[in-house]
Amino acid sequence: MNHISSEARELMTASTEPVVVVTGASSGIGAATVQDLAADHLVIAVGRDVARLNRVATASRVGAVVPLAVDLTDADAVALAFADLPRVDALVNNAAVMFRTSAATLTPHQFREMLEVNVVAPANLTRILLPMLTAARGTIVFTGSGASRNPVPHHIAYASSKYALQGFVDSLRMEVAADGVRVATVAPGPTATVGAYRMDGLPDDSEAGDRIDPSTVARSIRHVVDAPADTQLTEVWVRPRIERR
Repeated sequence: MNHISSEARELMTASTEPVVVVTGASSGIGAATVQDLAADHLVIAVGRDVARLNRVATASRVGAVVPLAVDLTDADAVALAFADLPRVDALVNNAAVMFRTSAATLTPHQFREMLEVNVVAPANLTRILLPMLTAARGTIVFTGSGASRNPVPHHIAYASSKYALQGFVDSLRMEVAADGVRVATVAPGPTATVGAYRMDGLPDDSEAGDRIDPSTVARSIRHVVDAPADTQLTEVWVRPRIERR
């Protein structure tokens, strides 16, 4: 589904449960976050693969997840997909791409793709949903990365995008503070996701080893979303028990 149905809009209008938008919802941290929050939230699960989104919805509380297939780099499609949304109480900007690069091999096309998905797309979705989040005095969470503070070789474009995202988040927090909107970064270290394995040149079915389970990061995201109304958790750094450089 590339738009939110009238039935889903009616459900959101009538329900007393918070409505949360989660991007990058078809796998990894995003899928784990959808399943966690769906226990007591209505979740709009955003991704590009309809089949995978449907599997995430099936694995979650019945009726709590609305799959929404949209390419977040297509500004027109995003605006259309979220048109007439009745309300949003929280936004989890999780979608990202990652691949190995170095200064010697990084092409302009690769760099633009990384920045478009990891920085421009979440900024655009935030802009579109900000009026509703302001009305709800809601919460915006961005999935950052340990790479924004501790970059390593061959992650040069990814680390650059996460540095840029952190700058956007910190500026946004100051801009919307007076409106009561909370803005946070949840920054995981090495996590057991297919994307992270591929960036590190490992098989998709690698053992977790010293990596964080995606469900652990999802619990941290929930902690930020559900924080008491008199506070905001601005930065949460989720590190493995045994850290590596």
